[in-house]
Amino acid sequence: MGVLNGSAAAPGDEDDLAATIARLRDATANGDFAYYLDIAHHMAGLPLPAPSTTLWLDDEETVRNRWRALVTARRSHLNTRH
Repeated sequence: MGVLNGSAAAPGDEDDLAATIARLRDATANGDFAYYLDIAHHMAGLPLPAPSTTLWLDDEETVRNRWRALVTARRSHLNTRH
């Protein structure tokens, strides 16, 4: 799951990202931990492939923005380290 480690979806990693999401989809197909698939899409800035079955505390846009902010903050942190 290296592509989704807080620095998700670096430019040029589209194939790795697609493969990671496909493996995640397979691993959560029984419904257990299916919210991981939502998180992966949110972190990567990708639309959900279907309406989510996860009941988040906030609306989808708020949840998506929070996960994307996490990725953005992590990238910013990594880019400022020496």
